Amino acid sequence: MSNGGMETKDRISALPDEILCHILSFLSTHDSFATSFLSKRWQPLWLFSPILHLNDQTFIRNGRSYSSFFNFAYGTLFKCRMHQPLTVARFNLTPRTCGYGSDFPYPLFKIWVSTVVQRGIQQLVIEIPRALEVPHIIWTCKTLVVLKLYRLSVDVFVKVHLPVLKTLHLDFLFVSKSQYLAEILHGCPVLEDFRAYHIFLDNKLDGVEFPTMPKLVRADLKVDYVFEFPLKVVSNVEYFRFFLKLKKESFPIFKNLLHLELHLGLNIQWHLVIKMLSHCPKLETIMLHMPVEPFSTTSWISPQFVPHCVASQLKRCSIFNYTGRKSELQFTKFILQNSTALQTMTIHKIRPSYSSNHQSKFQMLQELVMCPKNSAKCKLLFK
Repeated sequence: MSNGGMETKDRISALPDEILCHILSFLSTHDSFATSFLSKRWQPLWLFSPILHLNDQTFIRNGRSYSSFFNFAYGTLFKCRMHQPLTVARFNLTPRTCGYGSDFPYPLFKIWVSTVVQRGIQQLVIEIPRALEVPHIIWTCKTLVVLKLYRLSVDVFVKVHLPVLKTLHLDFLFVSKSQYLAEILHGCPVLEDFRAYHIFLDNKLDGVEFPTMPKLVRADLKVDYVFEFPLKVVSNVEYFRFFLKLKKESFPIFKNLLHLELHLGLNIQWHLVIKMLSHCPKLETIMLHMPVEPFSTTSWISPQFVPHCVASQLKRCSIFNYTGRKSELQFTKFILQNSTALQTMTIHKIRPSYSSNHQSKFQMLQELVMCPKNSAKCKLLFK
């Protein structure tokens, strides 16, 4: 190929197959397929990508029917890739494709999932805006390392055996009985990363034995206000992101917890914050998120004791969406005045309180700066 007498080379096409397949792995499977029309060099490459990403957005943007999406998915899975091993599979379907009637070909979808499981899948992500039953074959996949499920359901008891699963994310999961969720956790003996956002299930925990996950390092919990998730499941974690609910009164000992990101609800109970801190003896970092919306809060009552982590372990404290309410200020002072190891106190996004007698931003800053600190190394930062 020449350009003004100078020959130009297609340097990308000259790269090895392994590198080109790696580049294609960042595209959806449909976009990866489109590269096969570039030249003969590119024509077979998309078939060798170890990643399958079926996303119907491309079809919707082009005004094509959902049946064309299913036809493409069928051809990709059963005509072109039967002998190609897969490591990652993602299914991202929108309401237009799934619908809420009886026309969604769920039996075909189960065949899709069964096919990728049988080909040694290591990472599986399913995002469907409809509470379809999780295909049972997933729960006994011996090769899965990462499993992320969005808006699916577990309606019947299944035996779970996921011997190498390390990451489990469950968002908007509908579970008909608490026992089924316990069974899922029992079947993940080496789980290290667990996320549960809005799990909907009954609140009947009597007789249901939830395990304490021995290998768990990181947990992220935001459950609904009906179901009280048993926190002993995540009591071994080192990193914990938690949305503290109003009625949560009991906490296990988080013996390994180093980093806590705590989100407070619209009805803040400061005694629960202190109580949780008292159950985190090794805590070094706390990130406290105040509500963005107008909120109510109990009056600050000075604790009768200083939690061990506050007194001797805490190094970093960050408060987000700080408004300068009296109770917020008193909590901040409590940390500053009782933490001997504190290195930084960071106040983020200072904004006036929603109350009628709020302080000005300058007054808030001044009062915090003048507060005595128990740690000589502590720096007060505003961001």
